[in-house]
Amino acid sequence: MKWFRRIGLLVLLLVLAAGVFYWFLPASVAVPFVTQRARGLVLDDLSGTVWNGRAGRVSTRDGLDLGAVSWQLGRDVILGRTHLDIHLDGHAGRFDGHMERTQADRVQWRDVAFRLDAAALTGPGVPRELVPVGVVEGTIPHADLQGNWPLALDAEVTWRAAAVKTPEGHVTLGGLDLKAHSDGGVLRATLADDGDGSLAVDARVAGSPLGWRLDGALVPRIRDTALTHLIARFGPVRPDGSVSLARKVGLAPAAAP
Repeated sequence: MKWFRRIGLLVLLLVLAAGVFYWFLPASVAVPFVTQRARGLVLDDLSGTVWNGRAGRVSTRDGLDLGAVSWQLGRDVILGRTHLDIHLDGHAGRFDGHMERTQADRVQWRDVAFRLDAAALTGPGVPRELVPVGVVEGTIPHADLQGNWPLALDAEVTWRAAAVKTPEGHVTLGGLDLKAHSDGGVLRATLADDGDGSLAVDARVAGSPLGWRLDGALVPRIRDTALTHLIARFGPVRPDGSVSLARKVGLAPAAAP
């Protein structure tokens, strides 16, 4: 009987120790495993706990310094529910938002606001020889994603002092405004310029998990070789120097509801 009591006491102590460790889990222990899944980001100078922590430096795999990030994470993540508040601030800009995950493939974002250096938003889809310049800022009051597709979304994004450094030269685009809305899984968005740049942009996108449609045109306001080479990446250049953006894939919804 003494052995049973001792074993029971040992098990109880181990459970209590595991509970204390989980409650005060240091960020330096768990966060590196998480960032392995967040491909493209590196977090250094970790402090605090997993639940209320800070990384003094966040950078991309390419070495671009994004700044410092702090977060608050609900401890019920062990039950499969995620409640995360995140704040990023640095030379590259800032980002604030609240994220909830209640199902494996369902994520909700609320009260997202950001202002970032355009270069910080480059990704695998952007050729390395193209370097975006300017500031991208926007707000996303709410976004409901399932499998990364927006079932519901409201977003407004502005690219201020937009420009692109290309192998042929520096292309000034002025300001670009993106407005996106999704309802019932049907996404519609518009992209337009402010009239001050070298390129007139008028594009409309409609999409669903079954397909997407892009309509619009890119029309140069000036004659410039670098600009011509840039827009030629989006389609054949017509005799007037413009490029049509007419594209359709799959069962695309109508451009207008």
